[in-house]
Amino acid sequence: MATTKARAGTGTAAKVRKRDTGEAGNRGEFGTVTRDEAEVAVSQAEPGSGRRVGAEVEVDPSARIDESVRIGDGSVIGADVSLGPDVTIGEGVVVGDGSTVGAGTRIDDGARLVEAVTAGEGVSIGEGATVQERVALHDGVALREEVSVGAESRIGRDTQVDPDTRIGEQVTIDEDARVGESSELADRSTVRHSAVIGEQVTLGKSAEVQAGTTIGDGSTIGSRSRLEGSFGDQLEVGSRVRLLGGATWGERIEVADGAKVQADDRSRFADDTALGEKATITDAVVTGELSMGESATVTGGKIPSTLDGSIAIGADAALDGAVHVRRGVEIGESAQIDGPSGRYPEDVSSEVDADCEVLDRARIHSGVRLGEQTVVGSSAEVGSKVVTAVGTEIGDRASVGDFTRLNGSVVSDGAQVGHGVETGHAADLGERAVIEDNAVIEAYVRVADDGYVRRGEIVREALPAV
Repeated sequence: MATTKARAGTGTAAKVRKRDTGEAGNRGEFGTVTRDEAEVAVSQAEPGSGRRVGAEVEVDPSARIDESVRIGDGSVIGADVSLGPDVTIGEGVVVGDGSTVGAGTRIDDGARLVEAVTAGEGVSIGEGATVQERVALHDGVALREEVSVGAESRIGRDTQVDPDTRIGEQVTIDEDARVGESSELADRSTVRHSAVIGEQVTLGKSAEVQAGTTIGDGSTIGSRSRLEGSFGDQLEVGSRVRLLGGATWGERIEVADGAKVQADDRSRFADDTALGEKATITDAVVTGELSMGESATVTGGKIPSTLDGSIAIGADAALDGAVHVRRGVEIGESAQIDGPSGRYPEDVSSEVDADCEVLDRARIHSGVRLGEQTVVGSSAEVGSKVVTAVGTEIGDRASVGDFTRLNGSVVSDGAQVGHGVETGHAADLGERAVIEDNAVIEAYVRVADDGYVRRGEIVREALPAV
């Protein structure tokens, strides 16, 4: 039998070294013993024998090594190490004190297991990889070349970490996950089972990627953010962001600090979508490119809101309840569009059709239907269940009462339109005009600036100013 350190080509009387146990007061150094004095029996590298130990190998006397283990030249096996059956250790490998290596595991040249590392069965640790103290690598884990794993991290079974990736301290990666090449996972970050992290991805401190999520190449996820869904390449996410529900996100998405989205797998966020700081989307289905300013909110009711197409929502704007917004719509800062909560069966959703504009501080009440290319001016107010036809214009500070129908008409700045009013095609209501409840303004009729229409009156020709 050979001793703790075998030298290639030596005879049975050659001297070898064993790790000092400390009684001589020279911790970290080595004493000199002969093969007959060795405390750990290691088979010589002879044809037909089980264990294979290369030249210049250092094995602590307390190590427990199965007969089928292979150890390459220049490797170091520390105190209280356990190497299971069919383990293969490359050249220049360090297996630190208290480490356990399961059956069938392979550790390639130059890899280091610093201290108290647990590697399960069938683990693969690539060339030059470094695994810090108290790391747990479960069965089937594959760490490729030059991977670094920080202290007290845990990597679940059958997970693969590609070359040159850096994993911080106390990181958790669950089973069946994959982390792409040259990525960086900061301290205390979490990757749940079956998630896929692309190449050159940066995951911030305490960030979490939910189960089954895919993160595209070149993405950056800020600290304490949580993501769920499918995300394209070059995703930029700030800190404390929540993107949950399983939606699909395109490439070059930008999400600022504190944004929160709860959108299920019916949602498809197009390339170049941008969400400002503290923007919020809940109970909504989004399909298309969306731009939201700071603190803008979309909150669906019992029936979700839907945003379909290229839509811009300004800072502090709010969509509440069931609101359907179609392509090309622009909603200004601090504007508000209300939809029904879904509490009553007779409620109808608010609808904003293609290419509409709702300007800053405008207020649109529940059940409104704005036809294509309708413009609602700054600080204007549109009542409940108002319907507008294509090309309707509602001026700044104008007000339109409930149940009114505007058929491609113009409501000028400061005009006041009562409840239940109906205007014909291309009717023109002048600035500061007052139209009382249930009045009818026929097609092409103009009501002059400061004009007045009585309650229930039908206007068939131009009406001069009062």
